[in-house]
Amino acid sequence: MERPLRAVSSPLTVAVLTLLAERPRHPYDMKVTLRERHIAATVKMRGGSLYDTIARLERAGLLTATETSRAGARPERTVYAITEAGRKTLRELISEFIGEPINEYPRFVAGLAHLAVLTPAEAATLLRRRADHLAAEAERVTQEIAVAVEVLPRVVLLEIEYAQRMRECEIDWLRHTATDIENGHIAWPEPETPSSPVQKENNP
Repeated sequence: MERPLRAVSSPLTVAVLTLLAERPRHPYDMKVTLRERHIAATVKMRGGSLYDTIARLERAGLLTATETSRAGARPERTVYAITEAGRKTLRELISEFIGEPINEYPRFVAGLAHLAVLTPAEAATLLRRRADHLAAEAERVTQEIAVAVEVLPRVVLLEIEYAQRMRECEIDWLRHTATDIENGHIAWPEPETPSSPVQKENNP
């Protein structure tokens, strides 16, 4: 029975299957390679999430264990290889991720939708604070990219390039919008004043 695509659809699934499409690997090798390629910028890996994903993909028939080895006193390492079903699923997932935009409902956009709850000064301050955080992150990533391009082909760093460009665009938008708010170029609703309770007339 074919496993529905949605059941294994995640960025970490794509990362694992991509690595195995290159060659068989054990989980530690995968973890090191993901770190070297800065995949953490686009894929969340917490605790045993990598091992959980590998187990789920193995149950789905998308990868298979090929051998188990032990080096010295180290724990046993199981080497996994991608299956033909895994290669097919990988291509389908990448096609879906790249070609089909979806609404992801990020927290920031939800906050922007209700920005008028704050005062203009509060809103501008928060937008500039976010821009400063992103600028610090952009500087760090720029240094990492400069090192990575010396040892990795550009094709495996495209997601980092894209994220960095989006980050730079957001910084520019945040700072310009904060300035427009501070200069009064964005209309702001007047705060409502509490209405006095209606006094009921006492009937004789």
